[in-house]
Amino acid sequence: MENSLQNTLREIASQEKNIESLKHAIKEKEKPIKVAQTRLHMRTQRPGVDLCRDPAQYKLVDEVRELCDQVDALQKQLDESEESLRQLKDTRMTLEKEIAKKANTVFLDQKRCMQIRTRYPTAQKLIGYN
Repeated sequence: MENSLQNTLREIASQEKNIESLKHAIKEKEKPIKVAQTRLHMRTQRPGVDLCRDPAQYKLVDEVRELCDQVDALQKQLDESEESLRQLKDTRMTLEKEIAKKANTVFLDQKRCMQIRTRYPTAQKLIGYN
């Protein structure tokens, strides 16, 4: 059971690193999204004939959409990783409780019960030998 606890602790550490990297990746995507959205906004504010829908406009719209989709995918992965981390922490707590119960059981058996058992007559004495 202690090996399972050690494995769970390693998985928790790995998942925490994964969550931090996902948060960092999401944060890194914010700047390019803001730049693309600002460029798109500036294009829509052009006066007169300059305000047109050309291939550059379509590419810019696609870029914003693609970046937003990437952030959504990263956010979904982050949510899944956080849920997995919660489950791992629950598992850790369960394992720690079970280990504590087993340690207490062993303590009771060795310290308390063994003292009582030493007072009992042996099976040979009960049968009549000795």
